[in-house]
Amino acid sequence: MELKKTPFYQKHVEAAARLVDFGGWALALEYKSVLAEAKAVRGSCGLFDASHMGQIRVSGSGAFSFLQGLVTNDLSLISNGQMQYNLLLNRGGGVLDDLMVYRFKRSFLCVVNATNIDKIFNWFNENNHQDIEIINESNNISLLALQGPNAQAIMEKVLKINLDDFNYMSFIEVSMEGKDALISRSGYTGEDGFEIYVSSNDALFWWDTILKEGEAFCLQLSGLGARDILRIEAGYPLYGNDMNEQMDPFTASLGWAVKLNKEFIGKDAILKYKIQGVKSFRVGFVMEDRAIPRAGYEVYLNESIGIDSDRKFIGKVSSGGYSPNLDKFIGMAVIDKGFAGLDAPIEINVRGRFYKARIVKMPFVGIRTYNKGMSKVIRKKPETLNSKS
Repeated sequence: MELKKTPFYQKHVEAAARLVDFGGWALALEYKSVLAEAKAVRGSCGLFDASHMGQIRVSGSGAFSFLQGLVTNDLSLISNGQMQYNLLLNRGGGVLDDLMVYRFKRSFLCVVNATNIDKIFNWFNENNHQDIEIINESNNISLLALQGPNAQAIMEKVLKINLDDFNYMSFIEVSMEGKDALISRSGYTGEDGFEIYVSSNDALFWWDTILKEGEAFCLQLSGLGARDILRIEAGYPLYGNDMNEQMDPFTASLGWAVKLNKEFIGKDAILKYKIQGVKSFRVGFVMEDRAIPRAGYEVYLNESIGIDSDRKFIGKVSSGGYSPNLDKFIGMAVIDKGFAGLDAPIEINVRGRFYKARIVKMPFVGIRTYNKGMSKVIRKKPETLNSKS
C-alpha cells in the first residue's frame, strides 16, 4: 500500500531526508544526523513536519459537556484561547489516546495521535447523544513544530509582531498574505516553541517563510528521530509505547491529568486503582553501562549485582535511546511499584546480556516554558542524574 504524504514531502526529498514509514505516512526520520538535529533543537532551533497528527473539531451548544464527559482532565480550567493536555479512556479505564484540546468560543479542536485518528473519531461519534457536530479535519490541516531557544525570535520575524504576551499552552489565530494559521505555544520536545496549524493548501508558504526567517538563527530541519530523543529527554510519553488501551493513567504516571471531581467515561474503572493502588509505574532510568535500552527489553532488580546473583523480573522498557545532550543512554520503563524507588539499581536485558542502570527522576533535562513575567521557567536537572551516572 502506498504511503500517505504530507504537503512537505517534496521538501523532504529535496533536503535529502531519510524517509521512513511512520503509521502509514512517509516522514523524515533524519536529514543529516539524528543526534545533530536533537542537539540543534536544544541549542538553537529545529523545524519539524508533524502533519501526520490528527485534528478533530467538536462544535455545538453541548460541545463542552460532551467533551467534559469523555476526557480525564477538567476543561473548565481553561478559557478561550487556551489548550490542555488530556486523556481519553475506554470503559475499562485503559488509555485510548492522549491528546491536546484547544478551546475556542464555539468549538473545541482535539489534536490526536496519527495512528488513532479513526479510532477516536469513531469513539466520539459512538458517544454523541447531544447532537454535537464532529468533523475530522485531519486531511485539510498541516502542522509544523518550531522548537528551541530561538523559536520566539524566529516567529516574531515571521509574523512581524511581538510575542512577549504569548504564554505557554495558549494559542492565537493569525493571517499573512491571506493565509491563515493557528499557532500555539507548545511542543513535544521540552523546549519553548510553537506548533503551527495551517491549511494544507498554504503549507509550503509557511514552510518557506519560516525557514527563510530562521536562517539567521541557525534553524535546522529536524526529523522523527530527533523528536523521539527530545521527548524522551523531557520524560514525555509516546502512545503505543508508554501507554495503551491495557494501561490505566496512574500506571502510565499520568495521574496529574486525571480530575476525579467530575464524571467521565472510564472513571469508575480507574477509581479502584486510586483506592487500591496501582501495581506498576512508568519511571525514568539512566544506564550505568553503555548499552542502548530499546522498547520491550526486560528490566530486572539485582541488589547484589554479580555473576551468581538472582535476578527478579520487574517490568519492561517502554522507550529508550541515546541522549546526545546528556551523553548518556536513557529510557523509561513500566516496572513493579515495589521496586520503583529513586536511585534503585536495576538491570536491562539487552539481547541476553545484563547491563546496569539506575532509576532517576524525570525529566532528564530542564523543561523550558514561557509565561510573561516569569521569563523562561527551567526545571533543575534531577541531582541523581548527575551524581549517580
